[in-house]
Amino acid sequence: MTVELDSSDLAILAALSSDARTPASQIAELVGLSRPAVAERIDKLERNGVLRGTTAVIDPVKVGKSVTAFVSAREKGAVNAGHRAALQALLAREEVLEMHSVAGDDCYLIKIRTDSIQSLNQLVSTLGNPPLNVSTRTTIVMHTYGEKVGGILIEPGKAPR
Repeated sequence: MTVELDSSDLAILAALSSDARTPASQIAELVGLSRPAVAERIDKLERNGVLRGTTAVIDPVKVGKSVTAFVSAREKGAVNAGHRAALQALLAREEVLEMHSVAGDDCYLIKIRTDSIQSLNQLVSTLGNPPLNVSTRTTIVMHTYGEKVGGILIEPGKAPR
């Protein structure tokens, strides 16, 4: 369900996406509202599910997560009873950043970040076992030109030529 947002709401979201710790008083100055009005709008955005949380943006390489890969997965046959729970367990893993159901030849696209090729290989190997029992194709990222998390560019690099 889409939530109606006015220009002030959008300006508040833009400020928070740049830095979620921006004080309401500073946002108020940016958008031309009072601090209580901004705080009320932020509360409403949270209640309506527009703002789902705040997070710290961590440089993955600096914390030892230098291997990024995209895994395309395809179901081999009938989905069994434990499949849904296994997908949830997979998504709960620290290394799994994103998981999408996709159209086309594959069923899922999974973004993974690990500390080594060996740990990536171990994780991908588990996908082929029950209850998931999917075939996979893994693409390892050689260089990241840009990646945004919450609107923040976490790994700026030179654009491709």
